[in-house]
Amino acid sequence: MCSSQSPWAINSNLAYGFAAVTASNPKCCACYKLTFTSSSIKGKTMIVQATNTGYDVGGAQFDLAMPGGGFGQFDGCSREWQATSSVWGAQYGGSSTNTCSSFPAALQPGCGFRWDWMQGQSNPT
Repeated sequence: MCSSQSPWAINSNLAYGFAAVTASNPKCCACYKLTFTSSSIKGKTMIVQATNTGYDVGGAQFDLAMPGGGFGQFDGCSREWQATSSVWGAQYGGSSTNTCSSFPAALQPGCGFRWDWMQGQSNPT
């Protein structure tokens, strides 16, 4: 994951970021407004730009790009950042605890986004 594609918060209810979309009907570079409908982040809005596709991403699903959120079908992070895959947490869903301090410095703010703005939620709807 490129460190320049980490999510960021505008305020407590609005954030921007990047996502992968389904490879069966890709609309790369398109922007989407996501409103979360479950968990403690219900009602929060995130504007994402589609910058990748995935055959493991469902038709109505967005795979949010964020350090610590899992590396998905392909692990490019370990090679790019010269770290073992254990640093990133589970392949899908990422770390279950805040381990951002063990990440490369450039990825720590994006990792912290999940534990701050997203309140630790993994795969919310």
